[in-house]
Amino acid sequence: MKMSLRSKRLLTGLFAVLTLLVIAIIVYFGSIPRTYDLALGDTSLFDITAPRAIVDVAETERRAREAMTLVPSVMMRSEEKSASSLSALKLFKTMVDEKRLELYPTEQANSSVDNSQSNGGTTIVPTRRPSESTIQLAASSLISGLDQNLGIVIQSGDAEELMRIERDRLDSIFDIMQTEADALVLKSLDSLTLQRELAESSERIAEQLSFNSTDKDLIVRFLTLLVKPNIEYNVAATENAKQAAYEQVLNNPVMVNRGSRIITAGEVVTEDVLDKLVALDLIDNDEIDWMTIVGTAGLVLITAVLAILFFSRYSREIFDEPRHIIAVIITILISLILSAYLSNSYPLAPPIYFSAVVITAYFGFRSALVISFLLVVLVSPMVGFAPAFALIALGGSLVAALNTRGINRQDNYAKIILATAISNFFLTAVIGLLEKETWAVISNNVVQTVLSGVLSVIVAIGIMPLYEMIFNTVSPLRLIELSQPGHPLLKRLFVEAPGTSQHSLMVANLADAAAEAIGANSMIARTGAYYHDIGKLEAPMYFTENQLGENPHDHLPPEESSRIITRHPNDSLKIGRRYRLPMPILRIANEHHGSTRLRYFYHKAMEEAEKNGTAPPKDKDYRYTTPIPSTPESAVVMLADSTEAAMRSAGTENIADTEKLIRSIFKEKIEQEQLRDSGLSFADVETIINAFLQVYAGHFHERVEYPEATAEAK
Repeated sequence: MKMSLRSKRLLTGLFAVLTLLVIAIIVYFGSIPRTYDLALGDTSLFDITAPRAIVDVAETERRAREAMTLVPSVMMRSEEKSASSLSALKLFKTMVDEKRLELYPTEQANSSVDNSQSNGGTTIVPTRRPSESTIQLAASSLISGLDQNLGIVIQSGDAEELMRIERDRLDSIFDIMQTEADALVLKSLDSLTLQRELAESSERIAEQLSFNSTDKDLIVRFLTLLVKPNIEYNVAATENAKQAAYEQVLNNPVMVNRGSRIITAGEVVTEDVLDKLVALDLIDNDEIDWMTIVGTAGLVLITAVLAILFFSRYSREIFDEPRHIIAVIITILISLILSAYLSNSYPLAPPIYFSAVVITAYFGFRSALVISFLLVVLVSPMVGFAPAFALIALGGSLVAALNTRGINRQDNYAKIILATAISNFFLTAVIGLLEKETWAVISNNVVQTVLSGVLSVIVAIGIMPLYEMIFNTVSPLRLIELSQPGHPLLKRLFVEAPGTSQHSLMVANLADAAAEAIGANSMIARTGAYYHDIGKLEAPMYFTENQLGENPHDHLPPEESSRIITRHPNDSLKIGRRYRLPMPILRIANEHHGSTRLRYFYHKAMEEAEKNGTAPPKDKDYRYTTPIPSTPESAVVMLADSTEAAMRSAGTENIADTEKLIRSIFKEKIEQEQLRDSGLSFADVETIINAFLQVYAGHFHERVEYPEATAEAK
């Protein structure tokens, strides 16, 4: 009972949903880390490391606050303080002058007093010098006044000196003080800067008062008391600077790197450790991690869409056989399951290389690259999205696929293993050096990746016979086995249809050379050529190459001859299935004639119709009813088969005639649209022609003619 189209679609949809669900479950459980039943104060029984990188919140906060304390206070220049120093100097001079006026009533500030001064002919006699006690009393009063009004205390000797010295000398001192004070307050002065500037002022004053060093010292002492630092603490600016330092640390947080030790077995769980374990989702709880679930589902859907888009456009043959789809899915699941098991303990060991080898062997290099990329995407959450894993896995998969692609002998499997191991070794070492890892870490990572690559390839090679048995797929090893002359079907062909066997060998040589030239799978083309005519075993004597004498077609109507001849591709398919030949070989056997016409018997039928006056023959009765070539390899075998048959019939023995014949055959195939679905371009067709000519050139090479043996030689 045949299944309806709707039922098939429903079944396909359910299978797809089930597959995606299984993949999502594997990815999810592979992504979530192991959890622990720990609380504050408990003793850990395990060494726990970070499965992914997180921010160390506590340490970041501590460092941020420490950075705040290290910010120096922001000091800014104060014009008010500068003006205050100048005001203090002015008041100082005023108070000195007032005290001196008490001692010297006739004294005027900032004027020279002569011993005699002409004033309308009147002579002014200088005031008598006050007594020492009066000077001391005035000095004491000055000291008290300065202390009260300015908050400074000058030495009693300095105060007495101010009361005792001449007016001109005092004015000079005041002028110098004013000049230096004006210069000082123009600068931004803290305590240290002020001291340095006063020292420089002392040097300048010394140059001006070289004759009286006492006055220099006096001026410096007064300036030290009167001129104050003119910078002040700015609260707002300081708080802004502290906040900026705090935020800078927060913006560059302390990280707990992936693989970092959180706690060692035997240690007590502290609050800081517990916070890290909670942040890493390593503590048992009953909460559902919806973010991880949704993220996993989205990731699986994206990869599924990408896979469908690729295979529907570039590898549609996978969808032609359900077993091909199942084989791809099983390969992906094996890689995912092993990755989920290994990722927690060995983050660089997920065996992506297994899929690269298997998919390349059965479905081609391009498909393997896409599958490897999508697997890396799916496995990345399991390894904490470690960039090193992605680079190593993709590089190793590329190398494994490249070496699997060109394999043509069984002993070449060692090359795949060695190439993958070397690739992983160097990629891991280089990445470790770039990340400045320790030699111990680099060595550990190298061991992981090399073992993963080697074991993955070995398992892939070992599982291929099982794949071939279950899914009837083809691998390089299977093709090698099928190409051996000892294969039962080839032995039958050699014994029962020797002419066909020889014909197939020549077709295989042509197909191999052509497939190699255009970049197709030469092993499939060659092996397919060996088996393309196995259907002739059903009636070998009805084919010219196996006939030794009488041709049975001479006694048959052309319609019957056509029926016998045109059924051999379908017979090839039946026999091939009986011997469990892989699908690519069966496809070649079934497609190598396409829908071409049997010209000989068609023309024979036309002649008989004209002779007998009957209706002309139907074209469809003299055409093959099999599909046209759907792959480059199938098309190559078709062209090689037609070329070899034509060459045998024509008996051509030179390259020029051979090329003319080949081009006519190719033109006919193109005109009949036999190459429409093969994927061959016109450039490929020209390349195939040249490849065929090179093969025949080897058959047509000139031999050296040896002279006949003379009587003397005999």
